[in-house]
Amino acid sequence: MSTVLHLVTRLRPGGHGGTLWPTLMALADGQLMQQVLPLAAGAGALQAARLLSPESVQLLPVPAIRAVATALRRVLDAPAPPQALHLHGLPALLSARHVLQGRPRAPMPLFLHQCSRVLAQRLLQGMPERSVFLVGPDRVDPLAAAPLPGAVDAAFFSQPLIADTVPRIVTAATGDPQADEEIAQAFAELAVMLSGIQAARQPAFAWIGPVPGPVRALLLAAQVKLQEIALAQAPARARALAQAWIYLAPDVAGRGADRLAEAMAVGLACVAAPAPAYRLQIIDALSGELHARRADLLQALARLLESDALRLAMGRAARLRARHQHGHHRFRASLLLAHGLSPLPVLRHEAGHATPAVPGAPASPG
Repeated sequence: MSTVLHLVTRLRPGGHGGTLWPTLMALADGQLMQQVLPLAAGAGALQAARLLSPESVQLLPVPAIRAVATALRRVLDAPAPPQALHLHGLPALLSARHVLQGRPRAPMPLFLHQCSRVLAQRLLQGMPERSVFLVGPDRVDPLAAAPLPGAVDAAFFSQPLIADTVPRIVTAATGDPQADEEIAQAFAELAVMLSGIQAARQPAFAWIGPVPGPVRALLLAAQVKLQEIALAQAPARARALAQAWIYLAPDVAGRGADRLAEAMAVGLACVAAPAPAYRLQIIDALSGELHARRADLLQALARLLESDALRLAMGRAARLRARHQHGHHRFRASLLLAHGLSPLPVLRHEAGHATPAVPGAPASPG
């Protein structure tokens, strides 16, 4: 049976950077066999690891660090080589790099724990092409993909929508003055253009968050309401979002990805420019709409204003998408997805249903 191999810099409670033990437990729930090859581990650490590890985890201690390369080659050359290799810490990454260089390309993906994107790209130059994932404390992402925003505050997921008879289209400040100026410029232009279109429901426009000096006059001239709420006040910003009908992320640079994630978590229908950062979050025509042309953006806003059913359905899909990407289950969900497992049974198990993950079940990334 194929296994997952972990090359660990130092075996200790909590693992390197706190990701070893959560990974072992999540993959054990996914019914994967695992082997742990530590570069260094005392007798006490090995005994503790045996007590803490699930039954499906096998420890492979070596007598000295110089024997690690030989042990790693032996495992990689076995008739059933590992289906994935996890590297915990920089010494483990360097040891694996030494062994893997010059070997023929294999489909085995690499999982780099607590390693920066820049360092990973530098150290893996010249190595055979493999699928490479970065494992952080809260999620797992492909090295080749643009990084997603981090965790979204639970206040946004728990905030119900607040029914308002006045249609409102909102956007939000990022806290970066240059980014906010770009977002405000595009938002104000669209507000003016949409107000000139005769529609059954004329919307109001609002800006949520701090208002940088150069942006204030621009927004007020476009008759955009200013809801000045500090970025640290997540519950208040969540309530302000919940009063809106639609969230608009109009900047072509995609610099408001964090705020878009929060709007999706609240359950707002979202319309955005097709920036790479926004494409990672929105499934076009399902959990939001992506449009490059201003005319198409305006038409999408008009459709969502006119159809309550479409707007609410898109908002529900956006919230589900945000929960998968940014909710508190995101570490296990993204880890299992990266190993070709469906995360849904494990998430049900965590919610109180004892059903393990199913290998080979259909799963879509992210």
